[in-house]
Amino acid sequence: MQETGNQNQTDLAKKSEVSQSTISKILRGENKTSKETGKLAKALGVSADWLISGQGSIWGSSNTKIEGVDASKQVSLWDVSGNTGSKINWIVELPGHFQAYVMSGNTGVARVPRGAIVIIDPESNPLTNDLVVAEVSGSLSVFTYHLNGAGESFLSVDDERIPLAKVSDPSSIRGPVQQIYIPTLSR
Repeated sequence: MQETGNQNQTDLAKKSEVSQSTISKILRGENKTSKETGKLAKALGVSADWLISGQGSIWGSSNTKIEGVDASKQVSLWDVSGNTGSKINWIVELPGHFQAYVMSGNTGVARVPRGAIVIIDPESNPLTNDLVVAEVSGSLSVFTYHLNGAGESFLSVDDERIPLAKVSDPSSIRGPVQQIYIPTLSR
């Protein structure tokens, strides 16, 4: 474990999403193979064949270290239909209920251009001036959220010529934006 940068079983369990007790059994030789071997190899950044049999190079056929994947830093990818079943690697560990969305079009909010990845907290209620992911006319986009004194909510974009849009269905608001990643900037 130390050769791959993992200091203890607890850290490896967190990174691989494999229970610490399973890891302990494997290390003691009580469990020669496991359905979790692929997850462990991925988290350790080693060849799954080497992990199972001890044969060949620890790093696989390329003989260069494989980059490990920390599953505790993965977040579920969502689209307009719901959870896609895919996950993306994130920069930091996030609560398990957070959701990632890739903005496929222009949002009307300059801070969130086309191609940006936004992370939302679907369990939080947005506050005035929060950015939110919302479904409008069958598409997802990012808007600025507004709440008036009467408890009515509205969405806006950066262009002041476009009037506020009243939120008629609260379930159209997926959640407030917690983090934004912009992979490339247009020139």
